[in-house]
Amino acid sequence: MARKSQTILLVGFLLFLVGVVSLVPVLRNAVASPPPPMPPSGGSALQYSTSGKAVMTVNGPGCCDGITFPATFTMDYATDGSGAVHINRLQASMADMDLRFHFLIFETANVHIRCGAVQNNGVIEATQDAFGGLNIPSGAATLAGDSLQTRDTEGNCAGANRPLVLSNNAPLTGVLDPAGNRVFLNGSFATTTEGNTYNITLEMTGEYINRPPVAVFGAEGPGLEAFSQGGCPAVLNGGNPPEYVIDANDPSGLKMYLKSFSSDPDGAWSGGDIGFDQWFYARNSEPQKFIGEGRRYGPMTFEFGVFHSVTLQTTDRLGVSTRTDCNFRVVDRTPPVVTPPSSTTIDSTGDGGTTPAASDALRDFLGHASASDEADSAPKALPPLMNGKEITNSTFFPITTQDQWLTITFRFADKFGNVGSADSYLRVVKPKK
Repeated sequence: MARKSQTILLVGFLLFLVGVVSLVPVLRNAVASPPPPMPPSGGSALQYSTSGKAVMTVNGPGCCDGITFPATFTMDYATDGSGAVHINRLQASMADMDLRFHFLIFETANVHIRCGAVQNNGVIEATQDAFGGLNIPSGAATLAGDSLQTRDTEGNCAGANRPLVLSNNAPLTGVLDPAGNRVFLNGSFATTTEGNTYNITLEMTGEYINRPPVAVFGAEGPGLEAFSQGGCPAVLNGGNPPEYVIDANDPSGLKMYLKSFSSDPDGAWSGGDIGFDQWFYARNSEPQKFIGEGRRYGPMTFEFGVFHSVTLQTTDRLGVSTRTDCNFRVVDRTPPVVTPPSSTTIDSTGDGGTTPAASDALRDFLGHASASDEADSAPKALPPLMNGKEITNSTFFPITTQDQWLTITFRFADKFGNVGSADSYLRVVKPKK
């Protein structure tokens, strides 16, 4: 009986190990949109869920003559791309089995496995390389589970319950490949029960039940055409301290629609598994608040002077969310667009030339420039330049030769100090007699 009890315990342990092999997790949140939704957390971990089949073999006293133990698994893990993998939830179950074990030459024992189930009792910390290779260090996977012996007439599990606790005594290696929809893991364990040591090898293969969506922020508005397929339009502006900024496209600041270009690797098409997109917003150090939902939201106006924080949170149909942030100040670094007067020829008012004070035609030429600016509806005209010097009423414009032109630079400044300029050309000739 001692050997039979020992065997039953071992089988339960094996079942538990099958669960361990399924080192792949994803946290599943409810898909329902709460009213109002909670602001997204600051974390950026991606959450995955996988399932599959495992095969286990056992060697040790009285067991197991090459018998393989089939099982199924589901498992969740999270990773932020830094190489760390956090296995959050591990569950596994073994199919009902009736096994016969041989002990001595003529001694055998029948073992019934029913409702075998396993669960990790803490986060399993692992690492992943750039190629998806998974490594679970020796002793990192602590597991606990139960194995029962019978089912009652209604199919419920019953009989002896054997608790199990084990850890991997050697590293487990494998592959986590979301893009290829492939999970693989193998390794070995050893356990000692009732004075005997058993060696266990496992091999697990599976695929992803769910992969997280890819949240992609986008913007739509004047001057934002480069982001029509996604991307935060903020650019890093050097300074003390440096910060991300977006140029204004309106006198009130920046006007744009918020657009989601998020996708999901699951589903019949790139967005087939997306449940909803939610938008969150804050000024300066205020906490973010939910502002709306949808693939396109707005338009919104972001004023000058404050720090804007916008977050897109995309949730798939199993409730798994990812987020992307767009943080910026609205500035105006774009100078006015200056339209100078057409090049022209005027008559001199004296023997050698003329001045603005003496020539109506010259004053009209100098006063016919205009400018436009997206962030300033009325940019201010600055004195034009000739030869790098500001033109005044007494500036002398000499008579030019037939092929000679005077270069006049027209300038405008917006309310943020940006100066735009454009050149026109002038000839001064003697009046015809």
